[in-house]
Amino acid sequence: MTSTFVLRHAVFALLVSCVWAFDASSQTNVALYWGQNSAGSQESLATYCQSDAADIYLLSFMTSFSNADTLPTLNFANACTSKFSDGLLDCDQIAEDIQTCQGLGKKVFLSLGGATGSYGFSSDSDAEGFATTLWNMFGGGSADERPFGDAIIDGFDFDIESGESTGYAALATKLREYYSQDSSKDYYISAAPQCVYPDSYTGDMLANADIDFAFIQFYNNNCDVDKQFNWDTWADFAQNTSPNKNIKLYLGLPGASSAASYGYVDVDTVKSALESLDATNLGGIMLWDASQGFSNEVDGKTYVEAMKDLLEETFSSISASSESSSTVSSSSAYSSASSTEASTVSSTEASSSTAESSTSATSSTESSTVSSSSATAASSTESVAASEAASSSIEATTSSTSSTSSTSTALSSTSSSSTATPQAPAVVSEQPAPTVVSEPTSTPVAASVPTPTSAASEPTQQAPEVTSSTSSTQTVPTFTATTLSTLTVGSSTSTSSTATASASAAFTDCSALSGKDKAACLNKNFDSGLYTGSADSCSIEGETACSSDGSFAICNFGKWVKMQCAAGTTCFAYVQNSDVDIGCNYQSQKSSFTKRDGYLDIFKRSPAHVHHGHN
Repeated sequence: MTSTFVLRHAVFALLVSCVWAFDASSQTNVALYWGQNSAGSQESLATYCQSDAADIYLLSFMTSFSNADTLPTLNFANACTSKFSDGLLDCDQIAEDIQTCQGLGKKVFLSLGGATGSYGFSSDSDAEGFATTLWNMFGGGSADERPFGDAIIDGFDFDIESGESTGYAALATKLREYYSQDSSKDYYISAAPQCVYPDSYTGDMLANADIDFAFIQFYNNNCDVDKQFNWDTWADFAQNTSPNKNIKLYLGLPGASSAASYGYVDVDTVKSALESLDATNLGGIMLWDASQGFSNEVDGKTYVEAMKDLLEETFSSISASSESSSTVSSSSAYSSASSTEASTVSSTEASSSTAESSTSATSSTESSTVSSSSATAASSTESVAASEAASSSIEATTSSTSSTSSTSTALSSTSSSSTATPQAPAVVSEQPAPTVVSEPTSTPVAASVPTPTSAASEPTQQAPEVTSSTSSTQTVPTFTATTLSTLTVGSSTSTSSTATASASAAFTDCSALSGKDKAACLNKNFDSGLYTGSADSCSIEGETACSSDGSFAICNFGKWVKMQCAAGTTCFAYVQNSDVDIGCNYQSQKSSFTKRDGYLDIFKRSPAHVHHGHN
């Protein structure tokens, strides 16, 4: 009787593991952070794991760590309070829940960092030593004190939001060495960068270590889904910078409006974003956090379930083939539920007018051929691709370089080159005028898709200004999304030019102005390289400005991060719907906002609105 029961239990467990098998290469995974009781109604880990709407759970957080000699600190809110004699948490119930979740085919990671805490390394050797601690306490190693007992987690996540970037790449590499010692299961490493590229804390690790998943936080930033959405910047990172060309990028969102200061978006907005982004390296959606997402009811289902359904409806029929060699396909990833392309990994969006081009992108380590197509025009390029723009900006899709053959639009043939630092590519490009698709900025339209690009890069110490060459053939300017490429601020060339500009012009306070007067005042500061007061630093996180070379700039951790505008556009302040907006707009329109009509005094005092971001 007992043996029969055991056999049945074993068979059932085997069937469950087969049904719920985790697929790391899938585009439809949902990852949830759990442990901080963000909504105040957090249930047990095992309770959430009963749902088939999520695939990865990230236990948050290990809030304090520094080296192998210092005991780390764990914090799981009210989910664990018992401790060993030395103060280390002893979480028997979480340990049991981890094994329950794993039996249901879920992956469970331990997340290190978080918004609060004291953590970081002073050297790579300290980080490598701490990798041993992690492996023995939580992985396949052994230790006298293991917070989760016999339960073995499936990986480590790095949600680093303070301190320095030192050591994290070395830590990830050392963990890989330990992973290779245990062939009984798969282990993973993930990071949770903020969407501004490169992330100040995990950027070095992402660029220099083998990372499986990037849970990108598209909230509490100016690059959120409903703002200057820069997914294409991250897609370019995955295809051209990451050591792991199969890295999976997750669209990180708040699970409810109360889960973040801003960045929560409705289901339709997420659907539009999924349908328009380059899904080559898409892994799915990440939500902060489980308590928020499961308590947020949307149209009769939880927000977590709604996200899972969106992913499966959009990508269930699209091949999840990995792309790590010489042929890479780029286009909108939603092609259509009936269209699947595996061996060549090429997806084409249905359209009555399509332009195609291809170019070769080379780097120090590889050469890849990129083919792409979109609803109106596609051009794969040698410049660094980047992000889609948001609701308040008027922008155009980028195409820079190569000979282009088109059935509907004539593009000039130009050449470009690009240079890069290890963390953020700087681009020098001579670009043709863009082909523009009509898309209202206030209402996302899935059929308008910017074409991602590939990059040819080499180390440099300069960030030259961008010059553009305009073709005589261009469609009627209307609204669409832009692509932006992140540039570093502070290289020898850009710094010296900014310093010269600053010395020759004094900053003007534009805060009391309105309309065209304010736009003209801001543009004068921008053209002088003064941003919103200083070229060397900024004080308001998420604040936007323009650089003197026409790049869009965002304040990120006290420094300006520049992103190149699309071909045919430049960054400046302009008036839209009586508001003053700052963003990439058509070059031909800039003159309308550099002086008042009739050449009158541009410094009329009255209030106006400029979009700013906050943490």
